[in-house]
Amino acid sequence: MVCGWLGEALKVKVHAPPAEGRATAVLCEFLADELGLPRRAVTVLRGDLSRQKILRITALTLAEVKTKLGV
Repeated sequence: MVCGWLGEALKVKVHAPPAEGRATAVLCEFLADELGLPRRAVTVLRGDLSRQKILRITALTLAEVKTKLGV
């Protein structure tokens, strides 16, 4: 669930255990679905095992991401 923006960061809650990177995979799948992109378009640049992650979303600008997410 997209909770909104906190400054420059987007807050998203996922209901998946952090074990074995499952929460990260669910996050990327969720964002790809919400943005209408293939799963490979959303990748983790940093923070694979952290609560805070930096993601790369290809094919969209930040403004387009904000518009599509409606937050």
